[in-house]
Amino acid sequence: MSDLGARLEEKRRAIEAQKKRIEAIFAKHRQRLGKNAFLQLQKGQQEGDSQEGGTGEFQTE
Repeated sequence: MSDLGARLEEKRRAIEAQKKRIEAIFAKHRQRLGKNAFLQLQKGQQEGDSQEGGTGEFQTE
C-alpha cells in the first residue's frame, strides 16, 4: 500500500513540476506580447509625431 502511495506522490510531483514549467512558458510569452505591443504603440506614436511635425510634447493654444 505504501508503494502505491509513493508512486502517486511521485506522479503528483511530476505533474506539479510540469505545471510550473508550462506556467513559466506562458508568463514569458505574455511578457513578450506585452513588450511587442508597447513597442508597436510607441513606434506608432513616434510616426504620428513626425507626421504632425511635433516634438512629442503637448502644444498649448
